[in-house]
Amino acid sequence: MRRLALAPACLALLTLVTASPAAAGTVDKSAPFAFDTWTDINSTDGPVTLHRIRIERKTGAFSKSTFMRPGNSEFLETVQIQLEYSNTSKDDWKAHFDLKWVDADGVAIDGYSDSENLDDSENHTQDTITLSTLKYGIERAKKLEIKIKYDRD
Repeated sequence: MRRLALAPACLALLTLVTASPAAAGTVDKSAPFAFDTWTDINSTDGPVTLHRIRIERKTGAFSKSTFMRPGNSEFLETVQIQLEYSNTSKDDWKAHFDLKWVDADGVAIDGYSDSENLDDSENHTQDTITLSTLKYGIERAKKLEIKIKYDRD
């Protein structure tokens, strides 16, 4: 039986092609649902650190809730998800959020699932996401489930 000998250059190329990509930074945690309270994340991948996150009520005569559904403000609340991060690189990074607030039984009430940019050369800055949700739901929210994956954009 003949053995196949691979040249060192071919072996190196094969290693590069079959190597798995570098893992992205990930956050997977839960915290009690509370407004205006920071939850520490402290997750670092390369030049990016996700420091902490919070949900804040946004009030005022003109909010996303009143704009999106005028005349229904008695049922709606505008909330803002705020992520504090640092990115010391010269490249933008992207964070994919999968956030949910859940009731006492663990049933998802509402949340946010989308990607946001983590701009380059930032130090302890905030990325903010504003959305409209039902007052009924946030009154019953008990836990915030936080899942974030972030990687070079």
